[in-house]
Amino acid sequence: MTLLLKIVTPIGITLEKEVASVVLPASGGEIEILPGHLPLLTIIQPGELVAKNTNSQEFFAIDFGFALISNDTVFVLTDESLNIDEADLSEIEEAEERAKKALEEARSKREVLDPAEIEKLDAKVKYQMAKKLAKIRH
Repeated sequence: MTLLLKIVTPIGITLEKEVASVVLPASGGEIEILPGHLPLLTIIQPGELVAKNTNSQEFFAIDFGFALISNDTVFVLTDESLNIDEADLSEIEEAEERAKKALEEARSKREVLDPAEIEKLDAKVKYQMAKKLAKIRH
């Protein structure tokens, strides 16, 4: 038995493939989804998604979002995803630095900026860090 994994971002479906299992960075910690899993809707955190097959694994950095598991299909709805094998570490580090700088500037202007904007910038920093950690580990 297999699962159908679909990663969906605002630009569309970025991945659709059959896998043996999926490891997700859920809000309560990592969870592994296997065929026959009960229906589930969970919040996902920025982190690493692992698509496992019998002889291989693919690693993706994903941003905040949701995962819906139903009928042996795993839908991951996220703002951004990146196949770690296709990532360039120097570009990730540059993006992380830009995100950190923007967050620092926003925090220094806290009385002017909407707290939601600061939260969005903080989320971008977390996503960049997740990409970097995933790339370094693999």
